[in-house]
Amino acid sequence: MLDEFYNYVRHHASHIWLHWNMRDINYGFPAIAHRYKVLQGEPEEISESKLVDLSRLLIAIYGISYIQHPRLNSLVEKNSITYRDFLDGKGEADAFINKEYVRLHQSTLRKVDVLANIVERTANGSLKTNSSSKDIYGNYFTALIELIKENPVISGVLGLISFVSAVIGIISVFIK
Repeated sequence: MLDEFYNYVRHHASHIWLHWNMRDINYGFPAIAHRYKVLQGEPEEISESKLVDLSRLLIAIYGISYIQHPRLNSLVEKNSITYRDFLDGKGEADAFINKEYVRLHQSTLRKVDVLANIVERTANGSLKTNSSSKDIYGNYFTALIELIKENPVISGVLGLISFVSAVIGIISVFIK
């Protein structure tokens, strides 16, 4: 399985890898690479720039208190996303011990679907969270300044207004 995984990684090196909290040696890409090395494999490096932790991205967008822990399960519930075939960590461990590999596979597929659903709702602005507008946008004055800085049309219009005002001010000084 790890041979197949790293073969896939090798052939998709330019892709973005969306994940949920898979960032450390206990649970994540480093843990997978370590296990592969123990089994005498040579893991393919996945560039940090290609890894996107959706759990951290949602915190960056919606604020630290956007949903209660456990966050993934809470998002699923709050957004009425189906739990069909979804197993938690203990459920997956039990399924593995009981050699219920189809259930494990179905759980993995469900989790991929859940992440895709969360990304889609985040992108179209329909993801339900506990965040207020202030949690998302911060202080309104700061948000307005950021909006102006990030939008070239608004920046251009304000720059033009400032320039015209300065020219009118200079002309009015010379006319008096």
